[in-house]
Amino acid sequence: MSDTPAPPIQEREIADLIRRADDHELGREFLLHGAQGAVAATFHVHAFLVDAARDQLAQDDRAGASPR
Repeated sequence: MSDTPAPPIQEREIADLIRRADDHELGREFLLHGAQGAVAATFHVHAFLVDAARDQLAQDDRAGASPR
């Protein structure tokens, strides 16, 4: 295990991944519930970005935000 910190993730990267998931045939449910590695590979992103997008969607859900 590396002690290297996770790279910083920009809000635009999170929003872009969520938008891409919404446009993908597997949809937002795949982003939320698919195996982390499979989601990362499908969208060609780092697993840290998958986690950040899932966290953002959970936060939006708790705040009652409408889906993007």
